[in-house]
Amino acid sequence: MSLKDFIKLFLIYAVLVIFGTVMYVVSFHTPLFAGMDVFFYRGLALIFFWGAVMAVVMALLKKIKWKELITGRDILLLFAGFCCVNVVIFTHLPVTAERSISVFMLGYMTDHADESFTEEEIGAYFVDRYVGDFGAFSKRFHEQAVTGTIEKDADGEAYHITESGKKLMGLYDAVADWYGLDKKLIHPDEAK
Repeated sequence: MSLKDFIKLFLIYAVLVIFGTVMYVVSFHTPLFAGMDVFFYRGLALIFFWGAVMAVVMALLKKIKWKELITGRDILLLFAGFCCVNVVIFTHLPVTAERSISVFMLGYMTDHADESFTEEEIGAYFVDRYVGDFGAFSKRFHEQAVTGTIEKDADGEAYHITESGKKLMGLYDAVADWYGLDKKLIHPDEAK
């Protein structure tokens, strides 16, 4: 491949990834996949949707204009690259902003930048506002019911963990071992 062709192909990739990413972000303000009430799953669905759309656009560009320049491998690579880049950005920025205790705490302190707080005051505000008023626990509980990691008992009053939930916790247990994480948040009753 000549340098000129390499630059042309690189620009095609760049334009499609940037355009697809812009459309992906804009999609959060549309009804596309709005029926998915778990933010994380909607975000993933939108990523894969726009990744597929950009792959189709690249396939059309191959068919219409650049038969020798664009290969089937490029189409697959664009899809995979688009999805990988956007999943990393999605999980590190909007998902963290939506779920993070740290972001909530820093946001509160930013809103009251001229004040100082004790750790206990911030902790109490977190429990009252984030957990209480904003229903953080209820939201996370609902997400687990939707994903099938927990389900209602036959009486419809209480919940229990499903086999899927046990397998997921087995994965988190292994991840904690691999990365040397403190397991107190994975096995709270075993915390010392």
